[in-house]
Amino acid sequence: MTVIAIGRVHGIVSARAPLVELMRRTAAAARGEPGCLSYDIAEAVDGADEFIVVHEWEDRAALAAHYRGAAHTAYQQGLHGLLARPSDLAIHEVASTERPVGRGPMDPRDAD
Repeated sequence: MTVIAIGRVHGIVSARAPLVELMRRTAAAARGEPGCLSYDIAEAVDGADEFIVVHEWEDRAALAAHYRGAAHTAYQQGLHGLLARPSDLAIHEVASTERPVGRGPMDPRDAD
């Protein structure tokens, strides 16, 4: 069963650049790990220096291996002094996934 982990990282203004670089390195390393389907980071539009981390794994075992691995360990150690408060994390087990495809034009102005 596919597993999706969604985290919200609460950075501090003075540490933005090193936090972003740490997250980039972590994402790049994680994408190469067995069972990683995707690992993406985005800046939250509703909070200064807050980021959303979404990573998808083939199963719980792959996610558990990631959390025991070198990339996550380096990430945890690198966070010292970069966060305003602890990150929030939710892990979801997904029974099925659907990727709908629109039937109309991408731009609704072209619908005429």
